[in-house]
Amino acid sequence: MSGSDVVQLCDRARDQLHKRDLAAAKELFAQAIALDPDCCEAHEGLATCAYMIEDYPTAIAEFLRLTLLQPMEGRHLTNLGAIHNRIGEHMKAADYLRKAITRNKKCAESFYNLGIAQRKLKQNAMAVSAYKEAIKLAPNMAEAYQNLGNVYVDMGNLQMAIMNFNKALEIRPNFEKARAGLEKAEQQLVEAKNRNNQMGRLNAMTSTVTSVAAICTRELRDDERYEDRKCIKQLADEIERLAQGCVNHLKHNVVPAILEVERAMGHGVDEAVILIEAADLFRTATSQWATLRRSLKRKVAELAEHEKFINEPAAKS
Repeated sequence: MSGSDVVQLCDRARDQLHKRDLAAAKELFAQAIALDPDCCEAHEGLATCAYMIEDYPTAIAEFLRLTLLQPMEGRHLTNLGAIHNRIGEHMKAADYLRKAITRNKKCAESFYNLGIAQRKLKQNAMAVSAYKEAIKLAPNMAEAYQNLGNVYVDMGNLQMAIMNFNKALEIRPNFEKARAGLEKAEQQLVEAKNRNNQMGRLNAMTSTVTSVAAICTRELRDDERYEDRKCIKQLADEIERLAQGCVNHLKHNVVPAILEVERAMGHGVDEAVILIEAADLFRTATSQWATLRRSLKRKVAELAEHEKFINEPAAKS
């Protein structure tokens, strides 16, 4: 075996890769590995070719080999996470990506791919944190803004979604996925405002307004009654959203975090890193759940105060 032969094969393989002749590049990288089974460049090149032609089993095998050859290199774990996301194995992807982050906390791609996995696992609050970290590390990553916008749409926070879609388009004006997401979010926001705005209905239903006024404890003008109904509707919608958010976060974030801690404890003290990661995950999940719960409590209190004010007897003149 000649080291120069391996280098020449890798050089030729890279040329073919640049020409997009993936089959030829893959074969040349494989020949290099046959000459030197520990050639990291050849394994990474072969893994890249396999990924691009959607030969995911080969790509996974090659990146796993690289984690043994370069155990402290985080990017191979990041690439494994990206592949498992691609094939729909999001829990496994998240595991690899968290390990990648322990090796390199400055890799934006690790956080970006973790955000993808967490969104698919319905861990939206955690996905928001992951995408924000990716953006902090790579402020011009348009895909991170676009995907963060999608998470906010899932969470019903349309204004934040619109802001992030717009930011993606500032970075990349021809980003069609971001433009489509922006148009969808803007349409949903218009529809939500129309549902909350009952002015047209009230103007057309004066007899109903009069009958409702007759049974109110507190005498209200028509404009006050409209604002009252609008306020109650907004509060009720917000309470419903927060309550559902508490339930979903408890189910999809807190409970899995507890299970992760239990699983990590089974490894014993020899795997302290795993336990620390699990504890951090649990701490983040419970902190976010507590924030949601406090927000829900405040909104319920606002609704109670509003009803108390409206229903108290009017002062005698």
